[in-house]
Amino acid sequence: MQATYNFKPSQLSAPEQAIHAAALDTFWNTFKAERRRWLPCLRAALTTPLDSGLFLVDASNLLLSIDSSPSAKALQVRAYTSARLDDVDLGVWVGTLAQRGADGFDVSAAGDRWLHYPNAHYYLPEHGAYEVKRLEGALYLFGSMPESLATPALLRLVMSSRDRSREDALYLLMSQMTPEALRALRALSPTTLSDTARAALRRFLTAPPLFERRSGRPLTTCAEFLTAFHSLLAGDWDPFLAIADRVPDGERDVVTVMRSEDLPLLREVRRRIIAAANQHASDYYASFSRIILTLTWQTD
Repeated sequence: MQATYNFKPSQLSAPEQAIHAAALDTFWNTFKAERRRWLPCLRAALTTPLDSGLFLVDASNLLLSIDSSPSAKALQVRAYTSARLDDVDLGVWVGTLAQRGADGFDVSAAGDRWLHYPNAHYYLPEHGAYEVKRLEGALYLFGSMPESLATPALLRLVMSSRDRSREDALYLLMSQMTPEALRALRALSPTTLSDTARAALRRFLTAPPLFERRSGRPLTTCAEFLTAFHSLLAGDWDPFLAIADRVPDGERDVVTVMRSEDLPLLREVRRRIIAAANQHASDYYASFSRIILTLTWQTD
C-alpha cells in the first residue's frame, strides 16, 4: 500500500496522475480478489496511516465498498477529516462527509477544517460546472449532521472572537432555524460582530422569514406529505419531487397541515436532502429551514 500511494496528486502533471490512477485501479482489483487476507491490513493502515494525503480518502472508500458497517463509516469519517486537502478531490471529500453526517456521524471537525481551508471551493461538472464556495460547502457538512452535534460546534466558532470564520458560522447557525439555535442566537452579544453581521442577526430575530399559511383548503394533505417524506428517507425521492412539481408553493401547505410534533421528521428530511451536496439541495434546505422556523416560531 505504501508503494501504491507514495505520491501527491497536487504535484503531478495530468499524464503522471493518469499513470498513478491506473495503479490504483490495479490495487483495488487485487485487494477485492483477496479481501479476506488484506482487510485487516487495510483497517490497520487507516487507523495508523503512513500518509495523510490521498491514501486516507481512497483507501477508506475501498473499505466502504466492501464494508458498510457503522464502524467502517466511523473510520472513514476519521480518515477523511485527517486527509491533506490539497491532494484530494474536494467534491468527493465534502459530498462523502455530508452523507456520513446524514447517517448521524459527527463531521463538525471536518466542517471546521473546511471553513479554515484557504482553497475551499470546487466545481460540480454534473451540475453545469456549478461552483461550490466555502460557505455552501460548510452548509453541506454542518447541515447534514444532527443539529444536536452541529449547533454546539457552530456556537463555539461564533463565540471565538478572533476566529476569521465566526461570521460564516453565524450564518450557518441562523440557517438551522431550530429552537436550540434560536436560543443561542438570542443570547449572543453582537458587539464584536461586524456591522453587516449585526444587522443580519437583528433582522433575523425581529423579522424572521416565515411562510404564510394557505388560505382556504390546502392543495396537499398531511398524509401525502408524510408519505413523500418517509419515502425520501428510504431513498425514493419521486413522491416528494412529484409534489414539488405539482404545487410550486407547497411550503405554504406544509406549514398549514403539519404541526410541531412533525418537526423531528422535517429536520431529518432536511438533513438527508442537504447531503446530496449540490445547489438544488441548498435551495430545498433553505425552504425546509423556513418551514421549520415557521412551525417553531408559532410555538417558541
